[in-house]
Amino acid sequence: MKRLRKILGCILAGMMLVLAVPPLIPELSAVTEVQAAPKVATPQLVSAVPYGKTKITVKWKPVKGVNGYRIYRRTNGSKWQAIRNVSGRYTSYADTKVNSGNEYTYTVRAYKRSGGKVYWSKYVIKGVKTIAGLKYLKINTFRKTIYTGSTYDLKILGTKLKPVWSTDNYRIAGVYRNGRVLAKRPGKARITGQLGGRKFTCDVVVKNKPAPDRRVAQNYEKLFSYMKKKGLKDSEGNYTLVGYTSDYFMTGMKYIPKQDILYMSSYQIVRDKKARDTAKSEAVNLWMNCAKNNRIRVVWKQKFSDGTLLEAETVLYAPNYRGEENLSFKYKNGKIMDPKKSKDVNQTLQKLLKLNGSFIKDKTGLSLKDLGFKAYKY
Repeated sequence: MKRLRKILGCILAGMMLVLAVPPLIPELSAVTEVQAAPKVATPQLVSAVPYGKTKITVKWKPVKGVNGYRIYRRTNGSKWQAIRNVSGRYTSYADTKVNSGNEYTYTVRAYKRSGGKVYWSKYVIKGVKTIAGLKYLKINTFRKTIYTGSTYDLKILGTKLKPVWSTDNYRIAGVYRNGRVLAKRPGKARITGQLGGRKFTCDVVVKNKPAPDRRVAQNYEKLFSYMKKKGLKDSEGNYTLVGYTSDYFMTGMKYIPKQDILYMSSYQIVRDKKARDTAKSEAVNLWMNCAKNNRIRVVWKQKFSDGTLLEAETVLYAPNYRGEENLSFKYKNGKIMDPKKSKDVNQTLQKLLKLNGSFIKDKTGLSLKDLGFKAYKY
């Protein structure tokens, strides 16, 4: 009995000691419940589609329970920029602040407000991309005939973006990354440029170079020999002759030995009727040697008094040119010169050929027909 009483006394004393000592782990005395931050799902992107030249619509799948979305944009591979916040009821956005020919990439983040805070989703890093005004872009030519060993540069007009070029017959015509086509052997090949999901094609016909006309070559040799004797030699070794001169118009010729070509040019001063003190100059230039190539490059330039320079060019096929055609000129940006201006430039070209043709005939006895203009009428 005494032993049992002693054991019970020890148990009661231990219990009193436990109740008297405060807990060693304070957190266990009062647990505070913390609410986890809400998770916001990442919006799934659907598409980015161009409309016209200045609009792109980006679409995404809805995210339940969110208050809104933020749209981000990259231009031509630049950094992401936030461009717009929209309500959670929207699943698309029309971006009208775009420029035709630029590539735009879009992505979207969703956000949700809770407890006075805003919680954001992640976003698709790759995004969806397209090119503004994509369907209005054009290749500079759909068909081209070139001779073996020569090259021609293809490009997409209206954009500075670089397409991926390929050929369906590399044995006939190859193509470099920059769009330069190399003619290898006679035959046909299709060159394709891929850009923004579109394919731009050019059908290339490769022909052997025509045998040079020995008589035409001899005529050029005769003309060049005269120019070397009578022309003014410059520091680059070229020989210049002035053909016709007046107060506002003049023509000239230059023999360029390094290229073995004849350079013809006209120069005129044009006065603005509304402001007579404001002057601008206009010139038509061409490079020719029909013993080597019947296709002659013609370049028109107009310079204003403020330094602004306009430039357009075309190609003249000498054997078929009669001296009265209205050739189509194209500016550097790919736009075609308007008909009224083109007519004026053609008249200047015709005047240049007539005046220089008369000068050559008078000095050497050679006509433009002798120099490869077989259909020339004047």
